[in-house]
Amino acid sequence: MRDEMAIQNPKLRKFMEEITNDLVEKYPGEIISFILFGSATTGEWIQGKSDIDCIIVIKTKKLCQEVEDYLNCRLVELDSKYHLQLADTCTTHKKTNNLALDLIFKTESKMMFGKPFYVVAEEQLDFKEFLIKKDIKVEIGTRTIASFGLFLKRIKNTGIILYGKDYRNQIPKKMPVIEKVKASFNAMLLLMMSYVIFPFSRKSAFSHAVKANFWACDDVLFAFDRPLSTTKEEIKELFSIFDETEVDANHLQRSLHYKNEKDSMSLEKRFVFKYILKSTSFVYGLYAQAMKKLLSGKA
Repeated sequence: MRDEMAIQNPKLRKFMEEITNDLVEKYPGEIISFILFGSATTGEWIQGKSDIDCIIVIKTKKLCQEVEDYLNCRLVELDSKYHLQLADTCTTHKKTNNLALDLIFKTESKMMFGKPFYVVAEEQLDFKEFLIKKDIKVEIGTRTIASFGLFLKRIKNTGIILYGKDYRNQIPKKMPVIEKVKASFNAMLLLMMSYVIFPFSRKSAFSHAVKANFWACDDVLFAFDRPLSTTKEEIKELFSIFDETEVDANHLQRSLHYKNEKDSMSLEKRFVFKYILKSTSFVYGLYAQAMKKLLSGKA
């Protein structure tokens, strides 16, 4: 297991080592690469609050669903062993007592919101065109509203190699403008889902809105070709581009506090709805300021 010390939580490190070894043993000669990225590698992963993000590259396309199903089963089994609460944080595994909410979470997982494992065949990866090919639903998404470029940027900046081939150097440093435009849909979709979820779960709606603010920061840094790292570092980077008259710094700092404390907060209905509205204003305002700066050539 390479780069494993980048995983600061010792239980999560053992979990990732075991699930990687199990996969390689289950499918000998089939696994080309296993990459972990996101909060698990930046020191921001919090047990019971954070999920995991992995991309697994395999040889045979027809095995993609089988491998993903196997990994999801092992996640549940090993989650019980290591008590990481991943079954509560990964959207694919979330279960509630509300059928409508479960359906929403299931839809989100299909849209690659919180999905722990992305399994693709090597022949499907197209770094030049920023596509995942030969999967009609994913290819349509990466050609239209889904920014595969942003996904790759996160892997390049935060990914660690748990097994096999290192793809990070193959990911281009410069991203096409269309990929940067498509990236803006991420936070907007998340905000839309917060409104949809609000009648069923204030807690989940609030969590979505909090996350949308930081996804918007990711989108803007991506547009300006800046690195993606920890949330605190990204906020610093953001304010090297904008001053406090252009971006609502207070809202962003409050959101950072909410990100860490939201599970212990008393979430009144009025407060949550006002926060979702404020987050919507912040996200669209940030995008407008970014567009203005990019068009003026002051970036």
